[in-house]
Amino acid sequence: MSSTPPGPNYSWQPQPSNFKSAPPYGQPPRKSRAGLIIGLIVLLIFVAIGAIGVLAYRLVANHQHSKSDPAPSTSAAPPPATKSTRVIPAKPAPTTPARPSTAPKTTTAVTTVADLGRRFVAQLNANNSQGAATYACKGSEQLIPLLMQTLVGPPTKLIAGTPVGQAPTYVIPLSGTSKGATVTGDLVISQLAPDPVCVRAFTITTKTTSG
Repeated sequence: MSSTPPGPNYSWQPQPSNFKSAPPYGQPPRKSRAGLIIGLIVLLIFVAIGAIGVLAYRLVANHQHSKSDPAPSTSAAPPPATKSTRVIPAKPAPTTPARPSTAPKTTTAVTTVADLGRRFVAQLNANNSQGAATYACKGSEQLIPLLMQTLVGPPTKLIAGTPVGQAPTYVIPLSGTSKGATVTGDLVISQLAPDPVCVRAFTITTKTTSG
């Protein structure tokens, strides 16, 4: 027994082809636009920097130019001075200042000596040998009390005169009474730097009257 041949299979359909995935033959590849955009941005940045530099240069140049060119003065020039017929007196010749005198120093020294003489005579009038010795120079501390013991005695009233001489030795004349008699004498004062002013010695003699 023979079988009938199978009929056509209408359920089969051909698979669609993916024509988009196939490479486009004969067409050039597309270039990326990212590199082009970056290049344009960099170019714009350089152009902006150059414009800023030119503007700054012009501003600096204009500022320096305005400083170097002073503004024209609008004040009128003063009229020319006329010659004066007035006679100008000649200036006196400068005088040389006088050198300072040494008189103040001498006066001060004499004053110091006179003051020391009055204080020493006050010790003689008080018959105070120890007080008188405090005014003695070095080496005369023992001499002054010895002279007082020999020459001076109460009642004593001596007066110191004006000092004469100059440094280092001054002499002060003495006058008055001692031991009830009229006396005269001299007080020797020394001024030898750096030692202070001091009493070197003194002498008293009885004044004799003629007749």
